[in-house]
Formats: sequence, C-alpha cells, structure tokens
Amino acid sequence: MNLNPAEIYKKLKEHEHEMITELSHLVSHSSYTYAPDSVNLLQDYIAEQFKKVGAKVEYLSPGNALYGQHLKVEYGCGKEQILILAHMDTVYPEVNFSGNVLNIEENLLYGPGVYDMKGGVVQLLWSIRLIHKLGLKTKYRLCLIVNSDSEAGGITSRKYIENEAIKSKAVFVLESSHGPEGELKSQHRGSGRYKLKISGNAGHPSQYSPTTSAIQELSFQIQRLHSLSQPENRIVVNVGQVWGGDTVNTISPHATALIEMRFLNEEDGYRTEALILNAQPFTNCKVEINGDITRPSVRKNADTQRLMCMVRHLAEPLGIYFKEGVIGEASDGNYAAALGVPTLDGLGPVGGGAHSEREYITKESLLLRTALLILIMCNGE
Repeated sequence: MNLNPAEIYKKLKEHEHEMITELSHLVSHSSYTYAPDSVNLLQDYIAEQFKKVGAKVEYLSPGNALYGQHLKVEYGCGKEQILILAHMDTVYPEVNFSGNVLNIEENLLYGPGVYDMKGGVVQLLWSIRLIHKLGLKTKYRLCLIVNSDSEAGGITSRKYIENEAIKSKAVFVLESSHGPEGELKSQHRGSGRYKLKISGNAGHPSQYSPTTSAIQELSFQIQRLHSLSQPENRIVVNVGQVWGGDTVNTISPHATALIEMRFLNEEDGYRTEALILNAQPFTNCKVEINGDITRPSVRKNADTQRLMCMVRHLAEPLGIYFKEGVIGEASDGNYAAALGVPTLDGLGPVGGGAHSEREYITKESLLLRTALLILIMCNGE
C-alpha cells in the first residue's frame, strides 16, 4: 500500500470501534503512579500487544519499589533511530473501578487519564498495528518507551529516556496537544519538586501554644510558598499535598508538605528554587526543606522548528493545520531536549481537563493523530 494519508485515515476509521474499546479497557483500570501492581498489569497488556506484531519488547526496571516497570519497544529497521515517548501512569489514586468508566458524549470521550495520556498510548498501539497490517515500512528504526513514573517527574525512567534519546535523530512525545485547536508544544516549562518537614511540640490543647504547632507553622509556610508564583512570568509554585498531626485533641508535633515549582526561564527557575529552599520558621517550630529542579525547561530553537515544519507538512493532507507551537507543561521530552536532541511534543489527541474529573479527548482527534503518527513513523524526520 502506498503511504496515502486519506487511505490511512480510512483504514483507521474502519477500526474506530476497536480503538475506543481498547481505550475503554485502559481507562477502566487504575494505573496510579504509586500503585505499581496496577501499572504493571497494564504494561503487561501493552507488551503483549506489541509482541503480536513482531516488535521486540524489553522491561526496564525502575530500581524503586514505589514505581511500576517501564517498557522499551523496538520496531522497524534502519541505520538511524527515532524515539517516541509515552507514559502509562496517571494521577488518579486506585479506586474500585467497576464496569466501563469511559463515558461517550457524541464526539467526546471522558475518563480518568484519557487525556493524560492513555489516548496517546492507544495511538501508539494502533499506529504500529496498522503499519504491520498494511505492510508499510518505517523510514527509521523506531524505539518506543512507555514509562510508569512520568507523573512523579520521570525520576526512574529518565536514564532510559536519555540513553535512547542521545542515539536518536529526533524525539516525538505523545502527550496530548494543547487547547481546543490541538497545537503542538514548541517550548516546555521546567519543574522542580520539594519536601517540607516541620517539627513542633505535642501537647494538650488546653495548654495550647501557637508557637509549637507544626500545622500552624505549615499554614504560614504555604502562604509564603504560593506568594512566590508569578504567572505573568510563567512561574508557578504549588503546594500539592499536606499532612500532619497525630489526633484532633493534640497539638500537632509534625507536618509535611510536597511542593512543585514550574518555570520557563532557567534563571527564574534557579532564583525561585533558592527562595523555596530558604524557608525560615515563623514560629518556634523547626523547618526543613529539600529538593531540586527535576526537569529542565525547553525553549524554542531551530531544531524544534524544523521538526514542526515537517509535521505540519505531513498533517495538512489530513486537514490538520498547526500554528507556531505553544508553551507546554513539563514532560519526559524535556530530558531529551536538554541533551540537544530535536524534540517535539503534543502529538496526542485534542482534549482537556487534565488531572480532573472531566478529563476528555475528542474521538475524531484520536483517529487523525494516529494517522499523523503513522505518517511520521514512515516518513521519518
């Protein structure tokens, strides 16, 4: 079969019901980052699907019991390699999923993790399936990494991503596209993660002293941390998790918070990090904080623009028209780009509501973006 965009889309349209059924299967099973057994269950499923089309599959150990295994898949042949990144983990804690949690409302598909990023995983599966079924040839050797700790910052998969990125001609990331028009991401914010621990003194509430309550100290620290955000400069500091205390009738002797910082300009990132780490107590409690920048920021460059032009050219016959690209959030692609490897993100479906109860993608974009991915794989860079 010739590499005809219209014909490829037509073939995918014939499999639309199967694609949505598979997406439902993935979405209906929790794959919370910190539930490795559940993540591994779906990674095993994905591995078996790739094996069926003759791909070489390798499990990559996270080296940390907190996280699930990562997958490395090799398909096609060629002297040069392109790397495609996806992740299976989501931010949704394990719950008792019962039945089909993928809700379909006309052209919209709703479900936990459907946008970030199980829709992208379905794209990956069906692109390889169709290439195999139609007897198409990839221009380059394909290396696919599906990791299981992206929502934790890719801390155990980073070395695998960097190892394959440095051997690759280009890197494509299947995080979902940006906004209702589905723009690609030509720049990325960097991110840092930090842990704040506060030690106070336990006591009876009737002998309450505000200077010894770890929770009260934490409340002051939260206000300080959030005040460091400068949205106009693309700097965001967010306290995402807090816990502390022993019982409701005890002055809290301890409290903890987890913090994330996002930035676009590298200097802003290091400056804000210094302010985060310079945590001074407001009361008589002891304050400890540690952490660092985990993902470097990615600025627009000539290599990114070259990839953008190539993808634009391939997308136009499908009726997809990209602009100049937008600023995206931190992703695993940051690691590849930081090595100087041309990297383009946002090739996943169009949708929204990431990390919320209304996470969704559009049905049509799932088909179109899968067709585009096939064109990228077979045309190369």
